[in-house]
Parts: sequence; C-alpha cells; structure tokens
Amino acid sequence: MRTQLRLNRFWTFSLLAAGVIMLAFAVPGHCQSGKIGWVDLDRILNEYEEFNEAENLFQKDALAWEADFDSLQNDYFNKLEDYRRQRLLLSEPSRKEREDELAKMEQSLMDTKTRLEGEAERRRAELTAPILQKIQDVVQQVAVNEDYDYILNSSMIYRTPAGIQFSPIMYAKDRLDITERVFEELGKLK
Repeated sequence: MRTQLRLNRFWTFSLLAAGVIMLAFAVPGHCQSGKIGWVDLDRILNEYEEFNEAENLFQKDALAWEADFDSLQNDYFNKLEDYRRQRLLLSEPSRKEREDELAKMEQSLMDTKTRLEGEAERRRAELTAPILQKIQDVVQQVAVNEDYDYILNSSMIYRTPAGIQFSPIMYAKDRLDITERVFEELGKLK
C-alpha cells in the first residue's frame, strides 16, 4: 500500500514536471533560458539540523502526551475489565450506573485524544513552520539570484509533518504566469 502510494506520487510528480517542462519550451519568447532546477525536500528535511532539532523537541512533547493518554486509557480498560468480571453479580441499577460511568469515561477518552491530536498538530506547526518557510525563502532566493525559471520539488513530500503543503513547483518566474491569458480566453467563450 505504502509503495503504491509512493509510486502514485512519483508518477503524479513526473507528469507535472514533464508538463511544466513542455510548457516552458512551448511558450515562445517566454522562456529564453529555460533554466530549471530541482530541490530534494525529503533530503533537506532529513539532513537539515534545525529541522531535526524541532522534530526532536516535538517528539519529546509527544511522548509526554502519549504517556498522559496511555494512563487515562489504562484506567478506562481496567475499569471496563472489572465491570465485565462483576457484571453478572451486579444489580440492574448498579450495572446501569457502571455502564453510564464507562460510557462517560470512553467519551472523555475520545475527547482527550482529539484534543491531544490538535495540540500535537499545533505544536509541530509552531516548531517547524518557520523552518519550512525559511527553506522556501532560500529556494526562492537561489532561484532569483541564479536566474532560474522554475525550481521543482523532486521529493515525495508534498505535505510536511507540520501540515505545510509544498507544490511540485516551488518557484516560477512571474513572467511565465499565463493566468491573465487564460482569463482572456475564458472571456472569449461567453
């Protein structure tokens, strides 16, 4: 399944990259130099020390959240097991009371899980978003300074752990934007 997902992403990226390259050379006068580069975002995120430090901080926080959740979950399962063992011996009102208590605990456990997942997502974004923005800014700076028309993201990562979405095209010269031409042609279709 995971291999298939990676292959699908590879082919999606390959088709997008091929389309960009064909577009770059198909638009006469717009792409004189045709200078195209690529960035391996997987490698950057794996090897960039600042990003790894942020991920390590996040993992420490995540371990604490997991320990808290595991404690609540163990308490719930212990009470559930006690109830199952004693259920036949309990009176109907006692059984109903215990079932209600277990239902409330289960709901509380699900709410806690949702809350902790939200906290984890916010914390990861808080730690990594500035670094990811720095990477994007550096890619743009290199592209402008070295006169690239396009910089492509060659990695399989499009959505980072922090929830940041990177496009397969990380940079493109403004002069290559044909959005206005598309609007002109759409206007002719009326």
